[in-house]
Amino acid sequence: MTDTTYIERDVVVPAGDDASKTPFSWSAAIAGTFAAMAVTFIVVALGSGIGLSFASPYGSGPSATSLTVAAAVWLVMAQALGFATGGYLAGRLRSPAYDGVIGETAFRDAAQGFIVWALGAVAMGAVLIALGYFAASATARVAAGAATAAARSDQASTSAATDYFVDLLFRPGPAPATANAPRPSDTVGAAGTQPALSAETRAEATRVLVRSVAQGRLDDGDRAYLAQVVSARTGLPPDEAQRRVTEVEGKARAAAKEAADKTAKAGAYFSFWTFMSLLFGGAAATLAGMLGGQLRDAEGRMAPG
Repeated sequence: MTDTTYIERDVVVPAGDDASKTPFSWSAAIAGTFAAMAVTFIVVALGSGIGLSFASPYGSGPSATSLTVAAAVWLVMAQALGFATGGYLAGRLRSPAYDGVIGETAFRDAAQGFIVWALGAVAMGAVLIALGYFAASATARVAAGAATAAARSDQASTSAATDYFVDLLFRPGPAPATANAPRPSDTVGAAGTQPALSAETRAEATRVLVRSVAQGRLDDGDRAYLAQVVSARTGLPPDEAQRRVTEVEGKARAAAKEAADKTAKAGAYFSFWTFMSLLFGGAAATLAGMLGGQLRDAEGRMAPG
């Protein structure tokens, strides 16, 4: 009979305090999280500087789409590099636990790096929520001030896009071409007979257009009223005034739909690239934690004594 000895590094349980050490180190995880966020911030700052150096308000630089895609890819790289640094440090700084569990060293090093990523994601989410809360509070205060100012003013505050469609609605129609062209004095007199567009009428037309865009349709009564006002203001026949109201309504609704589609698309892109950056960051932190643990154990085996 010969004695067979099985040597397994993970089942060696030394006597003393080493046997009671926990396999997880919160201090190493927190240190790795700070390192990950610092490296990510530095890389993002570098990418912002590069992007701003190429951007140009006169259209001579890259397009907005190209800059957006480049910024998204750079964010993914920054997250991966930052969390890889944090995961490696956490795995390297974690003390190995000799608790008799076989084959758990690699898993615990990976878990150490993964916790670094989780802490960083929660911290960044808390910062974004706080920024959103402060931004919403500031917006509410500005909106309250704007509402108070609007209540004291006779004119309603409208957006530039709505103002454009109101201008388009009341734009004077083309002068009819006749064989006997009117004299300039006659033209001025005819134009002077048209009633001027008052601020109240303009504000009312603006409210009607905004409501039609929000509802998705223009009520028949509002359509008839706008056609009457347009006909009286521009001198167009009732049929042409009705046609103009329909055309302007369609253009305003199309512009609002295009703006909403762009906002939704931007939100979808933001969510997708946020997911990709967090995914690559988590994978990088986990793999880097395993690498740090392997190098830690390799140097421990090579140490004398």
